[in-house]
Amino acid sequence: MRAAVLEQPAPIETSPLVLRDVPVPSPLPGEALLKVVACGVCHTDLHIAEGDLPPIKKAIIPGHQIVGEVVKTNVSSLQIGDRVGVAWLGGTDGTCRYCTTDRENLCDHPVFTGYGRDGGFAEYVTVDARFT
Repeated sequence: MRAAVLEQPAPIETSPLVLRDVPVPSPLPGEALLKVVACGVCHTDLHIAEGDLPPIKKAIIPGHQIVGEVVKTNVSSLQIGDRVGVAWLGGTDGTCRYCTTDRENLCDHPVFTGYGRDGGFAEYVTVDARFT
């Protein structure tokens, strides 16, 4: 698949995103594979590309404002063909005091779409089904 990959943060005017051919990801248990229909560009993507948010992966596919179509799923809550949205919060630990009191947005160990896990600047993306 084609994806815009950030290998090294740099000023946006230097075009730090590079189009690459990368493997289509495979969904893990609890995840789904989406064909990306659209992905917005958020100011957070700019902060990631320019290094204002420190890199937490060697290379990342940014993009967290995703609309996609489910093409493979490992959960019963999503069916092939479903259209879903994906946001910035892409996963939580499920065990901290915030997660166990239904306040996942405050999780002590969150994972963010397009930052800690690859995002929607690609043809396909895997997502934690709980956050679609």
